[in-house]
Amino acid sequence: MILEYMERWNELLGEEKYEAAAIHAANSPKGVLRNSETFLAFKNVKQVSGGEKSPLLIYCEILLSTVTHRSTRPSKADSVECVKCALDHGKLELVAHWLANDVLECCVSMGAIIEEYAVAAGQQRDAGDEQRLAYSLAVTSYMRCGADKQAAICMCKQGRLYGMVAFARDTGSFKSEDYIGVLEAVPELEVGLVLVGASLVGVYRVLQVLESDRKGFLKALGSREDLIDIIRKDGWTSSSDWTKIVIACEEENVWEEGINIVACELVNRVLFDN
Repeated sequence: MILEYMERWNELLGEEKYEAAAIHAANSPKGVLRNSETFLAFKNVKQVSGGEKSPLLIYCEILLSTVTHRSTRPSKADSVECVKCALDHGKLELVAHWLANDVLECCVSMGAIIEEYAVAAGQQRDAGDEQRLAYSLAVTSYMRCGADKQAAICMCKQGRLYGMVAFARDTGSFKSEDYIGVLEAVPELEVGLVLVGASLVGVYRVLQVLESDRKGFLKALGSREDLIDIIRKDGWTSSSDWTKIVIACEEENVWEEGINIVACELVNRVLFDN
């Protein structure tokens, strides 16, 4: 019976009855045709003309419409193929639908593909909504597969800096160097300032990462009203590091902010150091 079923599928594919072939494969007994070989067969079909829907996209839509519980989801590799196919055809809303209905087996590769789509969307005019949605979907994909650091990086690219901090804290797994890794992936002044303000990283490490914008960071840091509190909670920056920070202020001609940093660091030592 299974052999006959597979032969019938080959006939439908050969007759270019792609929707019927897709339905036949997606509903195959014991899922014998719900595999990567079937994806390859639809992928190898010559591109249809005249604006007809891609046979592979037809199969992806039908396959995922038959997912009723976790055990019937496509594999990670096949889930990635579905997402890639949808995005290749500009169907971001399909990916949103699939993720909303939890019919994909998420993985890092999937999140990366959606994130790449978001970056490309940002280069198009009037594509702000599309980019924001793509980044949100990438974050969802990363979160579902436990790729917390990638999710945090993606949230920073969205501009959701305080949301990233809240998420990272909730995971309970982020350490200072993990936050530095996020900053290295998104080396922007605002990211560094948020991390320092939340006392998640040392000031000197941020200065090292933001080497190309040292002046901007030092000016912003030295003018903060909560600078004493930041210094008090900074358990990573040593006394010698603070000296290097002050020297950097001199080199960047950030005199007023440098004096403020020196004063706050001195007050901190007097009041809080044992």
